[in-house]
Amino acid sequence: MGRMAKPLSLLAYRAFTSRPESAVHQNLAAQQTAHVISHDEYSQRLALDAPVLSNAPVLWLNAGSQQAISPAINLFRQLQADRPDLKAILTFTVKPTVDHAVPDGLIMQHAPDERLGIISRFLAHWTPECLIWIGGGFRPALLEQAKARDIPLISIDAQDNTSALSIPQKILGLRSATMALFDHVFAENATKAMAWRRAGLGTDSIEVLGFLEDGAKLPHVNEDELEALKRETSTRPIWFASQVATGEIPDVIRAHKSTLRRAHRLLLVVSVRDQTTAELIEKFCIGQGLRPVFRDDATPISEGVQVLIVVGSEEDGLWYRLAPVTFLGQSLTPGKGSDPFAAAHFGSAIVHGPNVSDYAETYKRFQTAKATYPVKDCQSLGSAVTALLAPDKAAEMANAAWQVCSQGAEMTDRVAALVHDILDKREETRAEDTAQ
Repeated sequence: MGRMAKPLSLLAYRAFTSRPESAVHQNLAAQQTAHVISHDEYSQRLALDAPVLSNAPVLWLNAGSQQAISPAINLFRQLQADRPDLKAILTFTVKPTVDHAVPDGLIMQHAPDERLGIISRFLAHWTPECLIWIGGGFRPALLEQAKARDIPLISIDAQDNTSALSIPQKILGLRSATMALFDHVFAENATKAMAWRRAGLGTDSIEVLGFLEDGAKLPHVNEDELEALKRETSTRPIWFASQVATGEIPDVIRAHKSTLRRAHRLLLVVSVRDQTTAELIEKFCIGQGLRPVFRDDATPISEGVQVLIVVGSEEDGLWYRLAPVTFLGQSLTPGKGSDPFAAAHFGSAIVHGPNVSDYAETYKRFQTAKATYPVKDCQSLGSAVTALLAPDKAAEMANAAWQVCSQGAEMTDRVAALVHDILDKREETRAEDTAQ
């Protein structure tokens, strides 16, 4: 039996993608000249000057949304733990809005633009073993050309997932035809699964398992230092304000001062990004009649110390472990928020302001599980800290947050098992071909 005829929608779309590359080159060159895009983005979108990976199987991951990037990196880490020689390229069709720690063996870059010549150059260079597309925003030509090269295609839903196509053209039936190219799908829920069924995938090709584990990089915790700090702070109650922005200083310090009226031994630990902000906090504390000390000064944390100022984020993990309550900074004043995953992982109850746009979907999941305490100013922040100093309340919230963090572990394990199976079979096929 011959191959099934291509859907008319894909053939119609090919009229766009088979055009010469020259127009794409000119458009991207103009954007680079205008400083809209970088030279790296220009080269990556044209599949030019690509780096060379050592002789090892190359896995291809693609993030179609912001919330897909961190789970994609975490999935690679898990796969590489079992296959140390595994290399991967993580392409993205959206510009990352936050920095991500990239492990060795993983290259992050823009996906190639939708021109057949560019895509052919990309695939010929990387020769990927498998494509895992996370977060929707599909590229029909890219997926069709990968399928034509017998590259297994897997789709996984992300928190801000959309099955819409990441192209400007509107062609009837193209969305379903593109979805039908996938070999296996991990859908968030039954409703999302039904869309894949309508696109033509069989039930054996669809699994409903929720989301991948987020797997944000956790800060290092020095266990010896942790034990020393436990002894030094003894039985004092502690709350932690992490990576506080300059504009949040008055709210955080005033909230602490008001809470001290009810908890006289309460210690506030506040971390900031730079020395300038740290000195502003010191000055504001003194103006409020509080006694601050700098962690860098190695000053003993005596009973008289009310605020401990930490410069940098390297020790944030220590304080997530020590403090039952954490306010995540960059969220009260206009900003984009801080990743809540580490605080939740280490068991600290999370308090945050309304400005968390970079992690909106993650906070939404935590809030749905009643795993965070949203605030809007120093009064509500002080009330939150006071309420969460009750150990049972803080523990209840921290446990709820931990449950959210753990939900994606089963999904990640299942995807990893499937990918290992695919890689094993492709290695066996190559070995058989070589032996012949």
